[in-house]
Amino acid sequence: MEESGRLPKRCCPCAAQRNLLLLKSRLTDAYVAQLVLPTGKSDIVAWDTDVTGFGVRLRPGGKSWILAYRPVGSGRAGTFKRMKLGTPTTIRTTAEARTLARIALGKIARGEDPLAERKEGRDVERSKLADLIDRYEKDLIRRSYVGAELHTRNLRTKMKHLLARDIRTITGAEYAKIIEKLEQASRVGAGRDFRARCRAFLTWCVAKAQVIPSNPLAGHRKERATRADRVAKAEHGRALPDEDLVKVWRAADPGTVNGRLVRFWILTGCRRGEGAGLTRGMIDREAALIRLPAVFVKQGRGHEVPIAGALATLLDACSVDARSDLVFASPRTGGLISGWTQITDRINAQSGVTFHIHDLRRTFRTGLSRLGIDTETAELALGHARADLVAIYNRDPAADPVRRAFVAWAEHVEAIVSTEETRRVAEAGQGAFV
Repeated sequence: MEESGRLPKRCCPCAAQRNLLLLKSRLTDAYVAQLVLPTGKSDIVAWDTDVTGFGVRLRPGGKSWILAYRPVGSGRAGTFKRMKLGTPTTIRTTAEARTLARIALGKIARGEDPLAERKEGRDVERSKLADLIDRYEKDLIRRSYVGAELHTRNLRTKMKHLLARDIRTITGAEYAKIIEKLEQASRVGAGRDFRARCRAFLTWCVAKAQVIPSNPLAGHRKERATRADRVAKAEHGRALPDEDLVKVWRAADPGTVNGRLVRFWILTGCRRGEGAGLTRGMIDREAALIRLPAVFVKQGRGHEVPIAGALATLLDACSVDARSDLVFASPRTGGLISGWTQITDRINAQSGVTFHIHDLRRTFRTGLSRLGIDTETAELALGHARADLVAIYNRDPAADPVRRAFVAWAEHVEAIVSTEETRRVAEAGQGAFV
C-alpha cells in the first residue's frame, strides 16, 4: 500500500484505520483531523515521517502530540520514553507541534532528558513547604486531630520565611536555628512547642507524603534540664488568690468574645484549646452538660462539664456567629480564636494582675481543694484520668460528686465577685457622703 497521508479510497473505514496502524505518514492538519480511533482499540499512534519519534496519539479521551525518544547514552537497549507535547487544543497546528518536537530532540541530543526535568518540576511543586503544610492540615482534620488549624498555624508562622522553599532543600540546621532564636528571645516554651510540632510534621513528610527520606530534626534532642530548669519548672505557674481572680473576672468584659472565653476558663478549668474549640453541638442544655468528645480532649477521652449557675448565664450571653458553630468564634474571621498572649496582656493591663491562661486551670483545681472537694472528684472535674488500678476496677463516673464540685465553684466565684461589688459600691457611697 502506498505510504501517504490519505486514506485508501476503496477501503472500508475500518480497514483504512487498521492500515494506518502499520504506516508512517507525513502528519498534516487535515490528516490528523480525520484520524479516528478504531473500534476495539484503546490506544494507537500515527507517526510522522519528517521528524523521528514525533506522532499523534489517539485514546478514548482524545488526541495528543507525543515524542518518543531514548535518553542519550542508553543505547539501542535503552527503553523508549514517550513525552506528551500537548493536545490539538493547546497546540493548534501540526507544524507548531513538529517544531516543539525538534526543540525537544535538540535538548536530548545535548544529553538532557525532558521527561526527567518535567518530573523534577512536578516534584518541586509537590515538595513546596507551604503546600505540604496545607496537605498536612487536611490530613489532621480527616483524622479528627484536635486543634489541627492551631497546629499548622504555628508551623506557618514560625517558618514563614521558608514557605516558598522546596522542603528537600531545607536543612536540619535551618529548623534548629528557628528553635534557637525562640530560646534566645526567652521563649523557651515556644521553642519546645515548635520543635514538637515540626518533628511531627516532618515525620508525616517522611512516612505519609514521602517527599523526604528522613526527618531532619530526628537527632535534635531536648537539652538536659539543669537544676535551675527543674526549680523553674516546679515554680512555674500559680493559682490566683480570690482578690486577683475577682480582678481578672471583672476585666474579662462579657460583652466581648475574649472576655466571655476567659470567664469560661475560670468557671470550668478547661484547657485553652477546649474553650476556644467549643462548638454549640457539644452543649446539651437539657442535661445541663458540656460534652467534650474524646478526639477533642488531650488524653483522648471524653470529658463532661456540668453547666452550673454562672456558666449557664455565660453561655446564654454568647452570641451566634452565622459563619461558624464555634461558641467563642473569632469576631474577625469566624474561625478559631488566636493570639493568646494579646488576650492575657490586655486583661493583665486592665486588672493589674499578671497571669497565664493555664493559671486559670490551676486556680480552678486549687479552688476545689480549698472548698473541701476530695482529690479524686477534683481530678475528674479537670478531666484527668484515675490511677491505673482505680481506673481498671472503678467504672463509676462519679457524675453527681463532679456536678456538686462545679456548683460549689460557680457559687464561690459568684460570691467573691458579689462581695467585691458590694464593697466597691459601699466605698463609692462613703466617698460621696464625705
